[in-house]
Amino acid sequence: MSFNDLERGFGPSNPGRGSRARTGPIAIEEHDDLNYKQITQRISQQIFHINGNISSIDRLIEFLGSPRDSAEIRNKLHDVTESTRDLVKDTSEDIKLLSQCPIPDERTSVSTTHRQRKLEQQKLSKDFQKVISEFQRAQRLSASKQREYVDKAKATTAMLQSQSGQPFELEEHTSSEHEPPVIEDPQRRMQLQALDNEIEYNEALITEREGEIQGIEQGITELNEIFRDLGTLVNEQESGIQSIYGNVLNIAQSTRDAASELVVANRHQKNARKNMCCLLLIIVVVACVLTLILVVAK
Repeated sequence: MSFNDLERGFGPSNPGRGSRARTGPIAIEEHDDLNYKQITQRISQQIFHINGNISSIDRLIEFLGSPRDSAEIRNKLHDVTESTRDLVKDTSEDIKLLSQCPIPDERTSVSTTHRQRKLEQQKLSKDFQKVISEFQRAQRLSASKQREYVDKAKATTAMLQSQSGQPFELEEHTSSEHEPPVIEDPQRRMQLQALDNEIEYNEALITEREGEIQGIEQGITELNEIFRDLGTLVNEQESGIQSIYGNVLNIAQSTRDAASELVVANRHQKNARKNMCCLLLIIVVVACVLTLILVVAK
């Protein structure tokens, strides 16, 4: 799978007549959002295709060692397996690329959008982990079936070799006293030649199957490495989600604290106003009393 489109970037759309393409932070944010959506869509499609290929691999493995086993079946199994390996590698690269996508806006680093993206990345990573695990299982089963065939083929080859190593025997059959003895040495030679041909054929098949087993084991090793790297990435994503959740809780707590402080401040302000009113009332009363006293004194 080619990623030239990612390397080239996504070109700006043609602006309509009388309009201009937007530039600046808003345009960059829209570009990043489009990039993110395309990568997530591609990962989802690739995981779907990998699941379908695994189902095909399981069906083909059932034919191995059965009467329906054939070179065509094994070629199909090899092709589907290689195609699935390529998909796994491409998806692994896309998962890493997705984790490097920038946050839409620094001001929304703890926003719902950011949390949704982190959760979406984690879900895709875990779904990918599941299909890798299933692919590993199918690969191990395929290798086991191949080994069973190789063991049987080696046993058959050893038996044929022991038969071909027997000395030539002259078999004489006389149907009557007047008929000369019939020597079947040429027939025996043809039988031995057929055995040798069968031995060579089995040895070639054994070599081919052992090569397939080696390729499967190498593929399993590569899958183990991808699975390990993916596990590390999932742990990092979980830590990131927990960090975001912690930040949200901190902000919520800070908001509650600020609200409480506002309530307390409002209460103090009301009390201060009441005290001020009482003080003014006392001053007015005192002033009135003093005025009355002065009037009476005159």
